[in-house]
Amino acid sequence: MGGRPAPDAAGLPAVVLALLPVAGTAPDSAAISTLAAAWAPVARDRAVLVVPVPVTATAPEVAWPELAAAYGAAELAGVGTPAPLATGGRAVLFTGLSGAGKSTIAARLVELLLEAGRTVTLLDGDEVRTHLSAGLGFAKADRDTNVRRIGWVAGQIAKHGGIAVCAPIAPYAATRADARALVEEQAGPGSFTLVHVATPLAECEARDRKGLYAKARRGEIAEFTGISDPYEEPTDADVTLDTRALSVDESARAVLTHLGLG
Repeated sequence: MGGRPAPDAAGLPAVVLALLPVAGTAPDSAAISTLAAAWAPVARDRAVLVVPVPVTATAPEVAWPELAAAYGAAELAGVGTPAPLATGGRAVLFTGLSGAGKSTIAARLVELLLEAGRTVTLLDGDEVRTHLSAGLGFAKADRDTNVRRIGWVAGQIAKHGGIAVCAPIAPYAATRADARALVEEQAGPGSFTLVHVATPLAECEARDRKGLYAKARRGEIAEFTGISDPYEEPTDADVTLDTRALSVDESARAVLTHLGLG
C-alpha cells in the first residue's frame, strides 16, 4: 500500500488496495504509471486495485492507517522503500557565461549521441529565445521563466525516453535547481545532468568576436550576465569543463562518458 513499490507476492492477502500518493505530481507524470505498474506481478493471482490519492509520499497529510481505513482496508506492514523511477530518458543542461562554449560543445554532444543511434533534441539558448520564449526579456523573472520552460520541455522529452541537450546561460542556482526538479519529476532521479562550462570571464571576453562584452561594459547592453547581472557558479554541477584545457570534442566526450553512453 502507499507510494511504495509492490512487495513480493508471498504473504499478501487475496485482495490488495494500492494507494499511490500523487500530490504535486503532474497528471501525466510517468511516476504514476510506473508505480502502478510495479504491482502488476502481484496481480497474477491476486485482485489488485491501484488508486491515486492526493497526499504526499514522505509526509502524508493523513496517516497511512487512517487513509487505509477510509478505503475500508488495513495497512500492510513491511513494505519496502520506493524504487526509483527510470524512463531511460536524459536531460543535459549546459550552463556558463556568454561565449563560454556551451552551444558549440552541446552541438558536438548531439552529433556523438546521434552517431550512437540515440534520439536527441537540442534546445539551444538562442533558438529557444526565438521560439519557445519569444517576448521574454532579460530581467531576472524572464530569465527564470525561460530556464523553467526549457526544464519542462526537456523533462517531457526525457519522460518518453529521449535525450534533451540544453544550452542556456542559466545564471541563477535556484532556477537551475527548478529545472532539475522538473526533469526528475517526469523522468526519475539521475535523469538530469548539469554541465558547467567553466570558462573564466576574461577568456569569454577575449573570445567575443561580436563585441557584446565591450558594449555591456560601456553600458550599451543592460543586464548582461557577468558584467551588469550576476552569474552564480554552480556548486552542484555533475560535470565541470575547463575549455582552456579541453577541445570541443574532448569536452563533449567527457559529458558522453559521464552519461555512460560513450
